[in-house]
Amino acid sequence: EFRQLKYFIAVAEAGNMAAAAKRLHVSQPPITRQMQALEADLGVVLLERSHRGIELTAAGHAFLEDARRILELAGRSGDRSRAAARGDVGELSVAYFGTPIYRSLPLLLRAFFTSTPTATVSLTHMTKDEQVEGLLAGTIHVGFSRFFPRHPGIEIVNIAQEDLYLAVHRSQSGKFGKTCKLADLRAVELTLFPRGGRPSFADEVIGLFKHAGIEPRIARVVEGATAALALTMAGAASSIVPASVAAIRWPDIAFARIVGTRVKVPISCIFRKEKQPPILARFVEHVRRSAKD
Repeated sequence: EFRQLKYFIAVAEAGNMAAAAKRLHVSQPPITRQMQALEADLGVVLLERSHRGIELTAAGHAFLEDARRILELAGRSGDRSRAAARGDVGELSVAYFGTPIYRSLPLLLRAFFTSTPTATVSLTHMTKDEQVEGLLAGTIHVGFSRFFPRHPGIEIVNIAQEDLYLAVHRSQSGKFGKTCKLADLRAVELTLFPRGGRPSFADEVIGLFKHAGIEPRIARVVEGATAALALTMAGAASSIVPASVAAIRWPDIAFARIVGTRVKVPISCIFRKEKQPPILARFVEHVRRSAKD
């Protein structure tokens, strides 16, 4: 029992029962009984009485070291358990798909780490369908992407709205300047992304054109932003990207912000509505705060 260990350490350090009782704020008889019970359980003599008080036997010296380690470990375990219950420690499993990994997700994680420095995070690339399956199976805590399918057990929170940019090879930058409108892109053959994860960013871009009464010219749809911009760097394509992608320095690419009403796309976070472990509940606080900002 931890009580026996505490009593034994107090007796060993004080050198007599009376001093140990005073330190522990208990009467002496309970300490005497607990020491007798401890020795009986162990089957060895730990304490010897002499004219100088109580002295430790060889077994007592060995047991004292172990007793101190056990109580120290128990204290740390208790602290860690309470921290886990508060969501201060543990590993948060995060999945992502697409461009949120470029800016919104890192910024959110930085705020989370600032308030919860003892937590750890694992990042896994998953399609949107895989993220939903992972949440329902409990293999991930939270997911990030755009245009998630609705599910009754999953909450979707839009954490940001991003401007859109036209990406062209720098040799073409003079045609558009720093800003442009969708109407300016009627004749531009576009490379969109991603190919999977419908409804997708590509679907949203096409929808924005059609809402403006414009039929976009789509040359191809590629796997992701990196592939689209690789073709743009090669001078073989133009693309439309969110602001988080345009903020990165891409060689030989010029960006023009697309202006106009409704020309923004959301970044969303998904997580289970129920059975949230403490570390997820702590992270969700940051998600909701980001959505308000």
